[in-house]
Amino acid sequence: MLNLMSEQDLSCFGTGYPAARQRFLAGQQRLAPGLIRSLRRYSHPLPGPLQEDLACDVLLLGQSDAPERLLVVISGTHGIEGFAGSAIQSDCLGLLENVLQRNATLGVAMIHALNPWGFAWLRRYDHEGIDLNRNFVDFESPLSPNPDYDRLHARILGSGALSPDTLHLLLDDMDLATFTEAITRGQYRHGDGLFYGGTSPSWSRTVLEQVTAEPLYASAQRIAVIDLHTGLGPYGYGEVINDHPLNSAGYRWAESWYRDNAQSTVLGESVSSIKQGLLDYHWHRVIGERGCFVTLEFGTYPLSRLLVALINEQLLHNHAVQSGAARDINHGPIQRLKQFFYPGESSWQQQVLFRGRQVISLALKGIMQ
Repeated sequence: MLNLMSEQDLSCFGTGYPAARQRFLAGQQRLAPGLIRSLRRYSHPLPGPLQEDLACDVLLLGQSDAPERLLVVISGTHGIEGFAGSAIQSDCLGLLENVLQRNATLGVAMIHALNPWGFAWLRRYDHEGIDLNRNFVDFESPLSPNPDYDRLHARILGSGALSPDTLHLLLDDMDLATFTEAITRGQYRHGDGLFYGGTSPSWSRTVLEQVTAEPLYASAQRIAVIDLHTGLGPYGYGEVINDHPLNSAGYRWAESWYRDNAQSTVLGESVSSIKQGLLDYHWHRVIGERGCFVTLEFGTYPLSRLLVALINEQLLHNHAVQSGAARDINHGPIQRLKQFFYPGESSWQQQVLFRGRQVISLALKGIMQ
């Protein structure tokens, strides 16, 4: 559906949130005016490091305000991972113009920087320390405990700065896979800890619920949602992660549209695993049996390096909070976290853009059948 071989402009990656947002907004201005249905700005209550305004921008494209076929592309769910996601969105804006002009029933929604604070301040979490991808739970019901993380929390916070060579000191009698599962599953007790899901809906969750309450999300006959992430898997490769339950309509749509590209967490095929509170589950409810939600996850570096980067940045963040110091995004642990989630190297960027075009094309082809 898209021209996969169109020339790549790597400047769409930008150098930070302000540049990425400017590039995205400039891209939509170059489209045929009749294709821009709406551009809504959800302003964040806090500023960025340069005192810039932060916002989640939601762009709807198409020939109709109520498209029958709807593609949704999301960036910045995990703020600092927004470099790749925003670049894919900006890259595809121009490529989508001809597709939209040829298909009157098609609509495309771009949700840019769902967690703008994390993108701007180079955190995976939001301004309250919440991991948005653990926040989609029912807070009126008892929250699922994570006793495995509870046992590790004090050990992690007391570890001091780590390196891949010293990470084993935290593992004790666990192997790396068991340790990773305990940490990444999500937890709701320790606001100063890793993969914290919060105690109430986050700002970003509230924004997403407002967006998806719009009538078009209920009226569309077919919906494909792609959430863009980085960090897990082989360097530069984009895995299509299918979190839908086995035998569900969403699972079958993902298999049909993405075929062997789609890797199931339920079957243990994916670089990711089943988690609680994922954004996915909100979209499962919105979509119902009309389509599917997938995560497009681009690999960077080994898992041990991920854990070290997250722990060291968390320790730095906690120290700043306790001391009242301002967050310095040029500090070493923060820059190393950015380097992990966004290598910023041209061959990686080229792979990201090509695979982004490829997976979006598969989604478009699927919903237009």
